[in-house]
Amino acid sequence: MTDLLEFRAVYDDAADLETEALLSFKKSMDDPLSSLNSWNRESDVCQWIEIKVSSSQECSLEVLDLSGNHFTGDFLDTLSRLVTCKGIRILNLSHNKLRKISVKLSIGNSMVSVDLSYNRISGSIPSSFFLSCKSLKFLDVSSNQLVGGIPENMSKNCRRLQKLNASSNFITTFRLEQCTSLQELDVSFNNISETVFWKDCDALKVLNLSDNQFSGPFLSVFGNRSLPQVFKSLEVLQADHNSFTGEIPTVPPTLEALDLSCNKFSSSNTNICLSKSKLQSLVLVYNRLRGPVLNLAMNCSNLKMLDLSINFVTGSLPGNICSRLSKLQHLILWGNNLEGRIPATIDECSELVTLHLSHNNLTGVIPEEISRLKNLSLLVLNNNMLSGEIPASLAKMQNIRGLLLGHNKLQGGLPGELRNTNSLIHLAVNDNQLAGPIPSWIGCSVKEDQYDIKYPYLMVLLFNVQPSICKGYNEVFILQGIRFHEFQQLPIATRCQTWYFLSPPGFNIYLISSNTQGVSPWCIDLSFNSFTGTIPAEFGAMQNLYSLNLAHNLLTGAVPSTVGNLKELEWLDLSYNQLESHIPGSLTNLTFLKYFNISHNKLLGGIPQSGQLPTFPASSYEGNPGLCGIPLAECHGNDYNLDNHSGDEDDDEDVSMLAGIVAAVVSFLAWSCAVFFNKRWERILKRFEIM
Repeated sequence: MTDLLEFRAVYDDAADLETEALLSFKKSMDDPLSSLNSWNRESDVCQWIEIKVSSSQECSLEVLDLSGNHFTGDFLDTLSRLVTCKGIRILNLSHNKLRKISVKLSIGNSMVSVDLSYNRISGSIPSSFFLSCKSLKFLDVSSNQLVGGIPENMSKNCRRLQKLNASSNFITTFRLEQCTSLQELDVSFNNISETVFWKDCDALKVLNLSDNQFSGPFLSVFGNRSLPQVFKSLEVLQADHNSFTGEIPTVPPTLEALDLSCNKFSSSNTNICLSKSKLQSLVLVYNRLRGPVLNLAMNCSNLKMLDLSINFVTGSLPGNICSRLSKLQHLILWGNNLEGRIPATIDECSELVTLHLSHNNLTGVIPEEISRLKNLSLLVLNNNMLSGEIPASLAKMQNIRGLLLGHNKLQGGLPGELRNTNSLIHLAVNDNQLAGPIPSWIGCSVKEDQYDIKYPYLMVLLFNVQPSICKGYNEVFILQGIRFHEFQQLPIATRCQTWYFLSPPGFNIYLISSNTQGVSPWCIDLSFNSFTGTIPAEFGAMQNLYSLNLAHNLLTGAVPSTVGNLKELEWLDLSYNQLESHIPGSLTNLTFLKYFNISHNKLLGGIPQSGQLPTFPASSYEGNPGLCGIPLAECHGNDYNLDNHSGDEDDDEDVSMLAGIVAAVVSFLAWSCAVFFNKRWERILKRFEIM
């Protein structure tokens, strides 16, 4: 709670003692919100502000919640009197500005829960803190500035402790001598490098060792004992962002989720799962795993999530992977060295929602059997060496949202059957050998009732702003175990100048329709192919379209005026085609453009001098000898397109000057909106701890 002070009171003989302790506490501290003004000797303690009294007969504190009040100072000394009171059981001082735990302060044998998280407590926790704590079940000291180690007497004296959170500090040592009751332990984001577990922890269910200084073999943390020996009830184990080396360990049969990403593991383990394993999620992203690593998961028959992205996995996709892992929902293997064909048996993974195999060396055709995956929502096969035609049978996948097949060797055209998918809103087939006309059905809306999937991982949409170098480069990356700032340092993300759109876990990246006609496509990239004919006028009906890239094709005719209806458009690239006629004045209705390129065509006349169009660089228009107007050379006489400005012919120069001023103002406003947009996403990213 933010600035709420809550006391649940019961009646007993300790009322006077607790009243004096509370008044002493009030006197010792800075209360910037004046939360305790009603505390005085003239009134009954049970009538003090926010005090709630139970139906008992004697008055004593049971719950003391002072969280979120910005209290400052070292007033934990004063609390040493309060916590020894007979009745107090729950103490919450989180989200304040406390600086120190007094050596005089002990938890007390009546205390069940203590929360000191999100303060500024520095130094080490004194061993006296745990001298008497036989009833303690919950302790949270996370998000402080603690150093040193957790006193060893904690595990000896607090034997009923069930949940301990000491994450986000500067703790260097932590040893558990006893943990008979402990169920959840979080020591992530510290500097621990030594052995933690010296005894078995039969009751432990959740363990988080992420972001520490661990190195060497993984089992060294557990006294070189196997995980099934140490843990009999463990369900979740996170140890990502350390420097563990060697072999992936065998996991306890009870474990359901394992994340060992961002380490230095180099060896697989075919016995990672024992018989009757409950493992559902295996995430080993960004390690040094080499060879036919996929064999390591074959005994994990309950797997739903398998993510081995950014490793050195070689070989082919095993033909029996889906018969052995029939419950898979997410198969994510991008950024490896997989070879060979996608097996026709892929349809045996009947529950697949995500199939992400980009940036490998896969060959052969896209198997028709993929179309039998009725739940498939995201199919990402870009940056391989796939050939043949796009199977028309893909239209049978009624739940497909994203189809990314770019940077392959696909031929033919876009199958007309795809018009029947009813849900396809991200289509990227850039940098292939596709030809023929662009079908008008791409601009059709899809069913609104399809939009109920929220993905359990961070998705990054990457757009390249150097298309002549990277050939469109419109991709989707799934980030698990690796954070966004780490992804930005990878060669895969730095080889081109790019910008990103991010979708945090659980956030539905695809927009909900605001009208009764359904949801239109969100992103279309057909660039670097040999499409011919005209741009369909139906594209103007795609009200949710965010990005449209038709660059580097053989398109002719005029730019449809209906493109000006795409009010949400932020990315428009029509460059390197054979487009003719004038730039339609309706494009001035596009007010959210971040990237615009219509260069190297056969366009004529004046650039519309209102809206955002004059604010883009000359490179957005170059290669059109018949174009003129800001940012290109000034228009003269009949060069100017009369349909693209208001005013009389004799006032061309005045209009041009005024339009330049307006363009500058619009450019500033667009920049301001972009800053606001980026800050809004930055807040979302921080919430999900990806920045």
